Parts: sequence; C-alpha cells; structure tokens
Amino acid sequence: MAVDVKASGSSFATGVAKALFDWGIGSLFDFDVSGDGRRFLIPVPIEESWSAPITVALNWTADLKR
Repeated sequence: MAVDVKASGSSFATGVAKALFDWGIGSLFDFDVSGDGRRFLIPVPIEESWSAPITVALNWTADLKR
C-alpha cells in the first residue's frame, strides 16, 4: 500500500491508501525490497507456453568417487 504524504511545519496529512501491486498470487510475504528501498522483487509465474528441456543427473555421487 502507498499513500501521498503532505507535511508542513507541525501538520501532517496522508492521502487515500492505494495498492502498489496486484499480483494475485502468493502470500503477503512473497516479495522483497532492495536495500535502497527503490525496487521490489516479486516472483511471478512464467507463461505456461514456455518450456525448456531440463537435465536430471542421477547417481552423480558415483562420478565424484572416480
């Protein structure tokens, strides 16, 4: 959520709260903020039409013994 803030002297006023993101998935904690506070990292699902081959290495510990 974000609000506009107006401060003048000793007065302080906020605007109406509005959602920053509408990603529609996950929980409230599925994001992170950069150290400088200027960027957000939010995981999003990849398109279902995208598929890349994967390689699964079985019994890889046997190769370490050689």
